[in-house]
Amino acid sequence: MADFVILSTADWDHPLWTNKQHVACALAELGHRVLYVDSLGLRGPRVDKTDSGRIWRRLKNGLRFPRQVKQGIWVLSPLVLPGQRSGLAARFNRWSLNVSLFIADIKLDLRRPLLWTFNPQTRAYLGLGKFQASVYLCVDRIQAQPGMPAQIIEAAERDLCSSVDALFTTSPQLHQELGPLNAGSYPFSNVADADHFGQAHQGLLSKPSDWPQTESPVLIFVGAIDAYKLDLSMLEALMERTPKWTYLFVGPVGETDQSTDVSSWNRFSHVHLLGSRPYSALPSYLAHADVALLPLRVNDYTRHMYPMKFFEYLAAGCPIVATEIPSLLDQKDVAMLCKPEVNDFEAAIQSSLNGEGADLAQRLDRAGQKTYRLRTQSMLDRLHAHGLMPDEPFAPQAPTFHEIRTLWSPTYRWSQARLAALRFLEPFGGCERSERFLRRWLQWEPTNVVLLSDLASRRLARGDNTEGCRLIELIWQQDGEAAILHQLLFRRGSRPGNRVDQLALFDVLAASKVLPLHYSGYCRVVRTYRAIDAKDSLAIEKGVQGLEEILTVLEADPNTYRCLKPNRENRAKLLISTQLTRLRALMALEDVAALDQASIHVLASARRYDPFAIDRNTATRMTRNIMRSLTIAAVMAWNAQDASRFDAVVAEMERLRQACHADRFDPISKKTQEDHRGFADAVVQMLQGCRWSSLDSSGRPSFRQLVDPVSLVYFPNLGRARVEKAEDFLLAISAN
Repeated sequence: MADFVILSTADWDHPLWTNKQHVACALAELGHRVLYVDSLGLRGPRVDKTDSGRIWRRLKNGLRFPRQVKQGIWVLSPLVLPGQRSGLAARFNRWSLNVSLFIADIKLDLRRPLLWTFNPQTRAYLGLGKFQASVYLCVDRIQAQPGMPAQIIEAAERDLCSSVDALFTTSPQLHQELGPLNAGSYPFSNVADADHFGQAHQGLLSKPSDWPQTESPVLIFVGAIDAYKLDLSMLEALMERTPKWTYLFVGPVGETDQSTDVSSWNRFSHVHLLGSRPYSALPSYLAHADVALLPLRVNDYTRHMYPMKFFEYLAAGCPIVATEIPSLLDQKDVAMLCKPEVNDFEAAIQSSLNGEGADLAQRLDRAGQKTYRLRTQSMLDRLHAHGLMPDEPFAPQAPTFHEIRTLWSPTYRWSQARLAALRFLEPFGGCERSERFLRRWLQWEPTNVVLLSDLASRRLARGDNTEGCRLIELIWQQDGEAAILHQLLFRRGSRPGNRVDQLALFDVLAASKVLPLHYSGYCRVVRTYRAIDAKDSLAIEKGVQGLEEILTVLEADPNTYRCLKPNRENRAKLLISTQLTRLRALMALEDVAALDQASIHVLASARRYDPFAIDRNTATRMTRNIMRSLTIAAVMAWNAQDASRFDAVVAEMERLRQACHADRFDPISKKTQEDHRGFADAVVQMLQGCRWSSLDSSGRPSFRQLVDPVSLVYFPNLGRARVEKAEDFLLAISAN
């Protein structure tokens, strides 16, 4: 079970349910908890009855705590100023939303929630980094709706698509335009609540009381009647030509597009505008209709849409006549698709009334494949494959959504107060007494992470690595984070003792069967580097064996090369780091045969690696390490006098160099302290100059031409004082 925050563009209680409400229900049905955030208002309010009603409802609901509307679903209605994107109003909106989320967190005790947003302007309101993962489900081209600030939304949406962890789209055109912006992008079709609308074909629903008194065939449209979507002029011409048919419209008029005018339809006695009806009543209308209509205009909005009502019609068993828009082309076997022309629509409707086209079984079978539950589960499977879903079951003390809740909790503050008292006593010879107090407190509170972390630090400082590791494992099992281990791995200043002491420490941690792969793997990486620094050949050999075990696990997992987890939790990054560490260890051992085989393995791995398939932050930050690994592979090809392999390595390096200069990585490259692009440019240029023809061995460069590239394997930049180590390595492998 996971916690989801859904940032919607529609209020929960809107009479026309769309993807937003249905996805929330599907997630809840699959066992997750959902906090549904009502629309934040992409446009400014209008002076009309509809918006006035919305404002009043928002004022009423905004002063309430999150309200539970269904099992597993709570609704939050933040007080915001709709359509405000700059200045004090925008800051107020951001503050109001975040305060509302904090209050919801207190009530619901959210743990590592995922953000599932429909709002293209999400980053104007929320920081994505505070969530376990973020997903943008793009269901239509909102900026093409009337009254929307199109350019602002367009820029915000592209920025959001590049920033979220995963992107799902519901039409081919949306995926074509937005998909390339995100490594975790997947196209889906739209779907429907098949169970709800399936009631229509079961023959159990009576005619609604407002059903028109007619014996003629009834053509129905269910949904909002807006001029920007529906071809109203074509419809009017069709109505005028076909008084033998009854037209029934169920839905509000002009809700989104105020220019909508259907007053001229009043002259037709066979046309009935019923207005909005409850969602629960819609199947009863479809149950008695002869043909369901989707008379869409062809414009920027409809070219990017995949109408949900198409599958609602299918689930109800209705024959469908629809405009042939791009997204529906793959559904032409179950519906009559045609151009939005009077003659075409009239002919298609008549064919449907004559029983031509797909039969009921075909329509229902297709509808059964297009349900919210199935699609939502498929989306969750994608998130699982990319490593974005939280581990289950949750650790008992998994971090809260807002860290301040933990920092201000009575348990945390009381624990910190006791530790402060112990630190005050220690200068007076109370170290052993302090530890005795700690152990006594832990007898009463055996899962207190604050106290466990302090005791682990004390044990490690005294060289008791076995006990320290046991405590770290216990912390991991309790909170799923083990911050103390993260510091030991990635903050060198926090490591106790000298290099030999640290080798012993990470030797114990690397052997843990409890810690997750991203921790145990980096423990083996750090342990091997400590062995190299200590020049302990036996320890280095042991490190190589441990690294090869990690590589075997990572290479066997097909999801390693498309992991979207951030930075040090990313399996692809761990793979590259482990490969480089193994190469460095074998270089230290001067084991030429093993180093040559490892280099061939690195080349094969690089061919599988696509920087566009993992998150852009990680892909950018691992550029230097993969270039270093491939530099060693190039050197070993040179040593083997294999010009073809050398060329293959340099070609892969050039591919990755070009990739790192792609626009997608610009925002990250500008923020990193290290110049990854400059490093890639430099080392590739050096190795390009070392290529030789396999037909002319005399053109093979001397080892001195490889000194600078090898120096960049050892050091972050070149320096004349640093070349000796590179020269020694090159001479050593040449001698063997």
